[in-house]
Amino acid sequence: MPKTHVTIPFFIPHYGCRHRCVFCNQVYTTNTTTLPDEAYITQKIERYLQTIKPAVTHVEIAFFGGSFTGLNKEIQQKYLTIAHRYYLLHKIDGIRLSTRPDYIDNETLSLLKVYNVSTVELGAQSMHDDVLEQSHRGHTVQDTLNASRLIKEYGFNLIIQLMPGLPGDTYEKSIETAYKTISLRPDGVRIYPTVVIRDTKLETLYREGKFVPLTLDEAIDLCANLYAIFVDNNIPVIRMGLHPFDDAVADTIIAGPYHPSFGFLVKSRYYRDTLELQIKKYLQHNSNIQTLSIELPEHKIAEYYGPHKENIDFLRNVFNTIPLQFYSANIQEPVIRNTVV
Repeated sequence: MPKTHVTIPFFIPHYGCRHRCVFCNQVYTTNTTTLPDEAYITQKIERYLQTIKPAVTHVEIAFFGGSFTGLNKEIQQKYLTIAHRYYLLHKIDGIRLSTRPDYIDNETLSLLKVYNVSTVELGAQSMHDDVLEQSHRGHTVQDTLNASRLIKEYGFNLIIQLMPGLPGDTYEKSIETAYKTISLRPDGVRIYPTVVIRDTKLETLYREGKFVPLTLDEAIDLCANLYAIFVDNNIPVIRMGLHPFDDAVADTIIAGPYHPSFGFLVKSRYYRDTLELQIKKYLQHNSNIQTLSIELPEHKIAEYYGPHKENIDFLRNVFNTIPLQFYSANIQEPVIRNTVV
C-alpha cells in the first residue's frame, strides 16, 4: 500500500529537559548529541520534499526528543520560523512537537498558535503518581490532566505517550492508565514499553536487582490489551515500541522488551485474541459443526496469521476437535461459516 503520510523528523536529545528520568538516555535512542542548526534543518526538509511521491497526502515537520517547549524561547522561535515558512508555502501540512506536561501553559500554547503548530505530543508515561515519582519524571498526573485540557482548548491535536512497565507499574495500573487516558479524548496515543538503556539510572537499578523489566511476551500481551482498549474507544494507536535501531544503537539496550517489529507482534496478538473470541461465540450459537471456514481480510492477513503463521497454529490447537480452514478475501472483518464437506 503506498505511503500517504510523511514525517520529516528532527531530534533534540535532552535539550529543554530539566529532569533526568530513570529510563532516559536520548543520546543513544536518537543517535543525536547536538541541537540541529538552521542550515541542517532547511537542507533536510528540502531533501525530504524532493522525494515525496504522488500518493502522499500529508507532510509534516516534527520535533521529537527532549522537551521542545522547555527550550529557550529564541531557539523555539528559530525552529518554528523555518517550519512555518514551509507551511505558508503549502509545502507541508502540519507541525508536530513533543514535550512534557509541566512545560505547557497559556503563554506557551499562544506562541505555538502563532506558528500554526498542529499537534502537541505529551510524554505522560503513566497516570499513577507513584510510578511517575519512582521514575523521576518530575511531574504529576494532575500536570498531565491540566496540560491535556489546555491543549484541546487551544485547538491542537493531542497525542499521549505512555510507557508501561516503569518502576512501580503493574499490569492493573497500566490498564487503569489506558482508561484515564481515554477520558482526555486524545487524538492518538503512542505506547512504548519500558526498556533498560545503557548509562541510565534504570540500568543501575536493573543490575542491582531492584528493577525487573517486562519480558517480550508480557509486553506483547499487555500492549495487545491496551491496544484493544484504545481501538474500542476509537482512539488511534499511532506507534507501539521504539523505532528500529541500527545494530550499534540496539546494542545499548541492556534488557527489556525491545523488538524491531514490536508493533506488528502486538497487532498480531490482538487479532489472534479477537479471532479466538469470534470463533468461541460462533460455536456457542451454532451446532452440528463439521468444518469452520474462516475468511480473513486480505489487507490484514499478515497480522491475522502472525509470525511464521503462529496464530493459525495456536487457533487450531485451541479448537483441536474442529477442522479450521483459513482463506483471505477482500473484506473488512473476518467471516466464519460452517462448511459441510
